[in-house]
This record gives sequence, C-alpha cells and structure tokens, in this order.
Amino acid sequence: MIIAIAFFALRPNFVRSIQGNRDRAALRRVVGVLTSARTEAVARGRLVRVVVVPGQGEMWGEIQSDPEEDKSQFDLLPLMNRARTALPDYIALADLTIGGESPGRQNEGRIYFYPDGRTSGAGLTVLGAAGGEYPVDLSPTTGRVRIAE
Repeated sequence: MIIAIAFFALRPNFVRSIQGNRDRAALRRVVGVLTSARTEAVARGRLVRVVVVPGQGEMWGEIQSDPEEDKSQFDLLPLMNRARTALPDYIALADLTIGGESPGRQNEGRIYFYPDGRTSGAGLTVLGAAGGEYPVDLSPTTGRVRIAE
C-alpha cells in the first residue's frame, strides 16, 4: 500500500521529468544544426544557410554551390549527419525572427552563416511538451547560439 501511494504521489513529477528530458533533447538538436552550419561555413569558406519551416518543425542546411559562377545557387548540406532535421511532433518552433523580421508561421525562414563566422542573426522559441519555452538566440556578430534561461 505504501508503494502504491508513493507511486501515485511521485508519478506527475516523473512524467514531467521524462517530458523535460525529451524537450531538452529536441532543443539540443536545434542548437546542433545551427552550430554545425556555422562550423561548415567557416571550415569551407562558403556561405551556408539553414532553412527553417516553423509550421512543419523542419530544418535543413544548404551551401552555396559556386560563388564565382552564381551566388544564388545552393546545394543541400547534411548537418549532424542528416539531410533534413525534423523535430518531434510534441515540439513546436515559435516566434522565429531573422535579422529582426518574422517570416511567419508557415513560411520558410533562412538563417545565413558567413565564412567569417558572422550570421544574419536569429531568434526563435522552442515550445516543449512539458510546457517549457526555450528561447534560442543566434548572435549576428559572433554566430554564437545561446539558450536564454
């Protein structure tokens, strides 16, 4: 009987803990994609962009094909060993701003990473299953990804 009471008393905390761990894993995936894009831009000496589709919870990287020939052409660039990164259904991306402007919930946003380490700058919020909101900030001058506490 004591075990049953303890189980039911601790169950909500246990469930929240599991959901929080899943939220943090998805958050690490978002941060990993952004960090990898910056690393690739600096290492390859080319413009890299991350395309973010908030309404679908999907992100992917693209690298400038041949800047000498056509600066507008980009090829798919796998980041973190994935061609595309789809976030789990229980996670949502919200409040995406790039360079101070919002592309809207259904539109694609493009975050640019330059060979010198700078970015176009971005901010977004990852909404988790545990009710957590995790603001992510991408510094335009340093390219540093920061999760606001």
